[in-house]
Amino acid sequence: MEKNTLHTYKLVLLCACSLVLFLNTELSFLASAKTLDNDSKVYIVYLGERVHDDPELVTASHHEMLESLLESKEDAHNSMIYSYQHGFSGFAALLTSTQANKISEHPEVIHVIPNRILKLQTTRTWDHLGLSQISTPFSSSSSTSVKGLLHDTNMGSEAIIGVIDTGIWPESKVFNDQGLGPIPKRWRGKCVSGEKFNATIHCNKKLIGAKYYVSGLLAEMGGKFNRTIIQDFKSSRDVVGHGTHTATITGGSFVSNASYYGLAQGTVRGGAPKARIAAYKACWNGVEHAGGCTTADMWKAFDDAIHDGVDVLSVSIGGGIPEDSEVDKLDYIAAFHAVTKGIPVVAAAGNEGPAAQTVVNVAPWLLTVAATTLDRSFPTKITLGNNQTFLAESLYTGPEISTGLAFLDSNSDDNVDVKGKTVLVFDSIRTTPIRLKGVAGVIFAQKPDDLLQRCHSFKCIFADYELGTDILQYIRTTRSPTVRINSATTLTGLPATTKVAAFSCRGPNSVSPAILKPDIAAPGVSILAALSPFDSRQHDGFGLDTGTSMSTPVVSGIIALLKSLHPNWSPAAVRSALVTTAWRTSPSGEPIFAEGSNKKLADPFDYGGGLVNPQRASKPGLVYDMGIQDYINYMCSAGYNDSSISGMVGIITKCPNPKPSILDVNLPSITIPNLEKEVTLTRTVTNVGPIKSVYKAVIESPLGITLTVTPNTLVFSSAAKRVLTFKVKAKTSHKVNTGYFFGSLTWTDGVHDVKIPVSVYIVYLGERENDDPELVTASHHQMLESFLDSKEDAHKSMIYSYQHGFSGFAALLTSSQANKISDHPEVIHVIPNRILKLQTTRTWDLLDLSQIPTSFSSSTTSVKGLLHDTNMGSEAIIGVIDTGIWPESKVFNDQGLGPIPKRWSGKCEPGEQFNATIHCNKKLIGAKYYVNGLLAEMGETFKTTTVREFKSNRDALGHGTHTATIAGGSLVPNVSFYGLARGTVRGGAPRARIASYKVCWNTMQKDGTGPGGSCSTADMWKAFDDAIHDGVDVLSVSISGDLPEDTEVDKPDFVGAFHAVSKGIPVVAAASNEGPKAQTVANAAPWLLTVAATTLDRSFPTKITLGNKQTLFGESLFTGPEISTGLAYWDSESGNNADVKGKIVLVFDTTSTYPVETKGVAGVIYAQHPDDIVDRCHAFPCIYTDYDLGTDILQYIRTTRSPTARISAATTLTGLPATTKVAEFSSRGPNSVSPAILKPDIAAPGVSILAALSPFDPNGHDGFGLDSGTSMATPVVSGIIALLKSLHPDWSPAAFRSALVTTAWRTSPSGEPIFAEGSNKKLADPFDYGGGLVNPQRAADPGLVYDMGIEDYINYMCSKGYNDSSISRVLGKKTKCPTPKPSILDMNLPSITIPNIEKEVTLTRSVTNVGPIKSVYKAVIESPLGITLTVNPTTLVFSSEDKKVLSFTVKAKTSHKVNTGYFFGSLTWTDGVHDVKIPVSVQTRIMIKS
Repeated sequence: MEKNTLHTYKLVLLCACSLVLFLNTELSFLASAKTLDNDSKVYIVYLGERVHDDPELVTASHHEMLESLLESKEDAHNSMIYSYQHGFSGFAALLTSTQANKISEHPEVIHVIPNRILKLQTTRTWDHLGLSQISTPFSSSSSTSVKGLLHDTNMGSEAIIGVIDTGIWPESKVFNDQGLGPIPKRWRGKCVSGEKFNATIHCNKKLIGAKYYVSGLLAEMGGKFNRTIIQDFKSSRDVVGHGTHTATITGGSFVSNASYYGLAQGTVRGGAPKARIAAYKACWNGVEHAGGCTTADMWKAFDDAIHDGVDVLSVSIGGGIPEDSEVDKLDYIAAFHAVTKGIPVVAAAGNEGPAAQTVVNVAPWLLTVAATTLDRSFPTKITLGNNQTFLAESLYTGPEISTGLAFLDSNSDDNVDVKGKTVLVFDSIRTTPIRLKGVAGVIFAQKPDDLLQRCHSFKCIFADYELGTDILQYIRTTRSPTVRINSATTLTGLPATTKVAAFSCRGPNSVSPAILKPDIAAPGVSILAALSPFDSRQHDGFGLDTGTSMSTPVVSGIIALLKSLHPNWSPAAVRSALVTTAWRTSPSGEPIFAEGSNKKLADPFDYGGGLVNPQRASKPGLVYDMGIQDYINYMCSAGYNDSSISGMVGIITKCPNPKPSILDVNLPSITIPNLEKEVTLTRTVTNVGPIKSVYKAVIESPLGITLTVTPNTLVFSSAAKRVLTFKVKAKTSHKVNTGYFFGSLTWTDGVHDVKIPVSVYIVYLGERENDDPELVTASHHQMLESFLDSKEDAHKSMIYSYQHGFSGFAALLTSSQANKISDHPEVIHVIPNRILKLQTTRTWDLLDLSQIPTSFSSSTTSVKGLLHDTNMGSEAIIGVIDTGIWPESKVFNDQGLGPIPKRWSGKCEPGEQFNATIHCNKKLIGAKYYVNGLLAEMGETFKTTTVREFKSNRDALGHGTHTATIAGGSLVPNVSFYGLARGTVRGGAPRARIASYKVCWNTMQKDGTGPGGSCSTADMWKAFDDAIHDGVDVLSVSISGDLPEDTEVDKPDFVGAFHAVSKGIPVVAAASNEGPKAQTVANAAPWLLTVAATTLDRSFPTKITLGNKQTLFGESLFTGPEISTGLAYWDSESGNNADVKGKIVLVFDTTSTYPVETKGVAGVIYAQHPDDIVDRCHAFPCIYTDYDLGTDILQYIRTTRSPTARISAATTLTGLPATTKVAEFSSRGPNSVSPAILKPDIAAPGVSILAALSPFDPNGHDGFGLDSGTSMATPVVSGIIALLKSLHPDWSPAAFRSALVTTAWRTSPSGEPIFAEGSNKKLADPFDYGGGLVNPQRAADPGLVYDMGIEDYINYMCSKGYNDSSISRVLGKKTKCPTPKPSILDMNLPSITIPNIEKEVTLTRSVTNVGPIKSVYKAVIESPLGITLTVNPTTLVFSSEDKKVLSFTVKAKTSHKVNTGYFFGSLTWTDGVHDVKIPVSVQTRIMIKS
């Protein structure tokens, strides 16, 4: 209500403002609107560098060109919006599309580009960065040294900072000119009066320039300043507040004792507090959510700023993905001209993080800024009615509130009484209804986020899932829960520390991956600065705002100081100084984490060079400098044509042949996006330190990469010898396509450490070197001929030439010839042909559980091991709780199976279209269904009028059929999905028996979507109960709930699973598909074995050939005939009239694709952030690529008059170079219910798994289909356990878990690192995959196990604080917890997770020897970063049958002084044969004394 009132007040005020101001201008636009066609819009005609020095002559030439087009001087005058005559040449005009096309053919015109609307990217800062007037903990001891840069530059008093934004609020105290001297004489700008802005009154010696630009926007809107849309002042006055805020941060004057409702109290000032500010208003309120800016207006602002004499330009504005290429993007071109005139342009990285490839403003001449947090927080104490105290965060500053406490979720009744109460809500739930219920406050439990808001209609407190789950447990176990909330306080310094903000856009650069973006990071979270009085977030003229918009002016202010000190430095030198001296840790020396969906240690794609360090940047020692020739070489290397580059530069330019390498652009970073074998690149450094200096190279090579620097010493001996060049050779040992690995190169003279980041991505070196298959085949024949010495012999020897998806051939060779050809430098592998009995569809080959040798096996015998030793699980019974089964599927045939095990007590139940006698056999030995709980919940009888379903065990959805196949399906040869993934389908235990328990039903979903699977917990309980009775050996449960997870004693399926486990039945459950966000893992009870999902080492490459013969590879399930047709780009601005019918359409995933799907397109290329889900679209072929490849295609479309594309059918590629990754969708830890319990436990393949389906599943083909999810990974593990249980029938469920976890692969089976896909790809850790990728053969002989029994689970529940009666109910017998209660850290898991170490902690574990009786194991410790692990004893001696169980203690001690994220290590017990490894995860949490 308050917000709406303010909005109305603003509108009335704006409409009441004098509309007669600038009436002549408006009448001119109205007149032009009448004389031009209705389809006219603003186009920018770019002419490159100015031909004349006189701006009036430049403008006259623009009018002449426009007059020649429109054939009328009056029409030309009316059409002209802007003439850009200072920094470059061009104009903006209202033109029809026909006129725009015509003028584009003029020989002097470089580009004609439609006008676009861009978005704004939205007191501790300077102390944190060591740029304060007083000592900070991170400054050197003397006051003088702390003042350094501020003192040496007189706080930037001669610097002029240009701010292109939403204008300025001139009355703010931060723009006072007290103590400032005269305006610098070189200033040529001015203040322009306008609505509510008097240039004489409002400008001073601080605010020396104020201009506004609206003509481009008005032309787009029909020529009129429409107050209902543009709710703003027609002047430089700032309604939005964004420009006022950014100007404050960069150059605001001192204002003492400022705060936000008492929070963040201190002195507000800019980075260069005595610098002068020139405000260029190009963004307007009401056009976009927070202010829209047209490129035509921005161009004019750049043009004027170049003329006016600014020293640096701060531009907190950006576009979105896809980014235009540098020669097409107007603000890039304008910025280029500013940079060539010596003006650094600082731009925002964007706020679409944490997804990869989202960084904007990526031109190499821009300095692109990411955002970090400050070392400050606003802790808010929450005290529950049981006196339990938590600390969350908020901006609440009111009196203490004490109220009732309630929980609301999507299942809550609308009549729930929450009025006057504090309500707990998880972020997956809509909060709108809360506002209507008169609540006193809301506690938001959400994924880690850096955005704090002050809610106006109620108090809002922000917590994470873990804290939210603790509060929820209190609510659910208390009859009348209450809460007390104190007001927030301000905490600065330790233990708060620097993190890259979750919203901050990430690299790699989607336009030019070899150009590192962002360049640098600076504080951009909850920054206190001045705001407009119209901004509802302000208090007494100041407010906290967050975004890369805030970090950008931090860097601009620092550059203003640096330019005062080094006026002759180029923009590239300034950038180099910032990047090479940046902090890679927080100023206090702690590691910098990157917040996001899954927190990780920050890397160059998160923060570029690191956190800006202004003091060190003033004396960098060396700089990586660049001039206009370097930018020309970059544009040549990027493939821009000579005419575009010539026009941009203003002189005739011809690219050299061969064109320069983009890797040689002289950046203060090295990014190699496609290393095959090795590459050599060059860099040049300029000495800006002592004349006589000697620097030595210090190399930190990325994992699996060898870096060699030549020379490794640089000797600067005189003033004339200030520039030296060196080479860097990068060589990879990786044999698969990887993610990026990171390292650094530092030049040091003992005083200066000039460090640049190194980022390397490996691509498969076996890719075809030629796009033409005939050329590929010819090269194969030439190679073979060179070895066989005869063209005829080569022709006879050749069997196959592989020339499409990859390069290679098959030939008849002797062993000596094979050995000889293997030494050829282009050959990767020479592999003997083999006669295969059966080929699986990849899962079991990857896991070394196949019937035939694999490249990762030592011998045929060892490969057969577990399958052979268990007769493929013929005595095992796998229970599958799911959607039922399709009994006719071939995978459930019982051919070759013996009698049903005698211990089986279950049965097959007949039902609708399910005949127990016919449909059950010696494979499918049990089939039951449970629906009463669901029907009771829905309040209706069984209906199949809206969805297809059977009241029996028959599977309508296909999910249960699919999972049962994976766990225990029989062998079915020659299966494929439309020819893809061809091989033999089978389960992990192909002779095991299957018992199907149907508890999930095809129903319309509660939210109106559907159909989908619904499973009642009451039905699940009954299924667990029956399965225990029936005699299953393992239960596979590919079902999970939502966050928040219920506690173990409240969740029926957890309790049902507990009883199964207590009876010796392992329960394998899905981790869920809510990844890659942290704290999303489900099925977190410690007695469950929880499974994450990985990819297979398989892909479905799909060749895309553009009309220019450029060949690219996406991925798809397209198997139809080749498509060759026109190619178009579609986005949200394309409109319904876009001609895409019959064409292949490129779409970025930031755009709604629904309109495309209805236009009869021939196919769609989806450019999206990395994802593992490849769908088969039914209406058209769909190909999936990343942003990088999508941007390449977009550039081709935009530079070609009639673009075309050819799409070939997908093929199946298995083995190298494809490798194992944790799937993006796979839910991640830490465990939100019990953070000390590691979840997930283990990972298994779960992406594009081929298995049987119901005939009703539209994704099936001939009864089989590819499906993805942790639902698919779960039965992989269930099948393996069925085999293990056949081998070790006396092992407990905990022993099986331990065997799997301690023997898992931490790399792919081929030895390559495992990455975790997600919004930002990273190396996988225990929260992604638990112990690692399941390794069935090794799990059969683990050596030691971490065992547990019912007493351990009782101790766990006691440690969790469950009361005796709850535990007694679960157990079925009276139980009393000991005093003091057990430590949860002592639970005997095959993992150690310490979620809150403050100083040190000691815990215990016990291991049971299941290997040779007499064994000696020694401890091998890999400590997490900053943690010391001590094991006592370090040797375990098992000497007899009676001494099978030994205990040890682990002491963990932290050296961290701040709150960190998790760091990871391991503890391994080894006897030389067995390596019993458990993951260790530790997070430091310093308690804040309340």
